[in-house]
Amino acid sequence: MGAIREGGSIVLGGLFLLIALLALRGIVVELRIVQAAPGIESIERTELFWTAGAIMLGGFVTFVLVVEGQLTPVVAASLTGLSAVVVRRQLAVPAYCGAFVGMTSPTLFPTYWQGLVAALLAVAVFLLANPVFHGVGGKLGTTAFVGAAITVLGTQTWFLSDPLPAASTAGLVVLCSVVAAVATFVLHDRSSFEPVSASGIVGILGGLALPWLFPAVGDLLAAAVYGASFAGMSDSARIPDERWMALAGFAVGLILVYSAPYLGGSGGKLGTIAFVSCLAVYGLLESLHHVLTKTQIERLSRRDIS
Repeated sequence: MGAIREGGSIVLGGLFLLIALLALRGIVVELRIVQAAPGIESIERTELFWTAGAIMLGGFVTFVLVVEGQLTPVVAASLTGLSAVVVRRQLAVPAYCGAFVGMTSPTLFPTYWQGLVAALLAVAVFLLANPVFHGVGGKLGTTAFVGAAITVLGTQTWFLSDPLPAASTAGLVVLCSVVAAVATFVLHDRSSFEPVSASGIVGILGGLALPWLFPAVGDLLAAAVYGASFAGMSDSARIPDERWMALAGFAVGLILVYSAPYLGGSGGKLGTIAFVSCLAVYGLLESLHHVLTKTQIERLSRRDIS
C-alpha cells in the first residue's frame, strides 16, 4: 500500500481536495437555503427532554453492550438502533445518534463518566444542528463525533491509530462501502424501512458476517459497511438514486482507508466520513444543476434574439 500511496500521492491529493471542495459547496448551498427559509420553529420543552434522554440512553446502552457484553461497536450500535425503532419509533433517530457516541473505544473512555459528558455534548450539537442538513447521511454520526472528540480532548487519553491497509484490503473496503451504501438506500427509499432500520439491518449483517468470512480484516470491512450505511440513509431529495449513492459509497471507502491512522476509536468517525462524502455528492449535483440551468438560460436567450 505504501508504494501505491507514494506513486499516486498527487492523484489522491487532488481527489481528496476535490471531495473537500465539493463538500464545502454543499455546505454553502445548505446555508443559503436555510437563510432563505422562514423562521425556525423552536423545539417544545417536552420534545427536548425526550430527545436528550434518547441520545443519552442510546449512548449508554451501546457502551454497555461493548464493554460488558463484549460486542463489537458495529453490532452494538446496530442493535441499539433497531431496538429503538421497535420500542419508540419516534425517538429512534436521537437514540441512534447516541449509539454512535457509545461506539467510542473504552481506551478513550475508560469510565462511564466520559461517555456521559460526550452524550451531553452530542445533545447540544443535535439541538443546534436541528434546522440544517435534513436528509444528509452521516449527520447523526458527525453530531456524535463532535461530542466524543471534544471529550477526548479534555482528557489525558488520545485517539487510536491504525496502519494503512494493504492494497487488496483497500479494494475490498471500497467495494463493501459501495454495496452497503446502495443497499441501505434501496432498503429505505424503495421499501417500508425507515433510514434507522435500513442502516441497522445492513450494519448488523456486515458486523456479524464479515469478521467470520474475513478473520484478518473483517472488523475493518464491517466498519466500512456500517459507515457506508450512514451515507445510504440519505433522503432521495439530497442524493436522488443508486448511481449517485454508489459514488458516495466510493468516497466513504476511500476516505476510510486513508484516514485509518487518524482519530481512531472515536464514536462518530464513520458517520463524519459518510457526512463529508454525502455533502460532496450533494455539492456536485448542485454544481451540475447550476451549470445546466445557466446553459439552458443562455440557449433560450440566444434563441429569442435570433
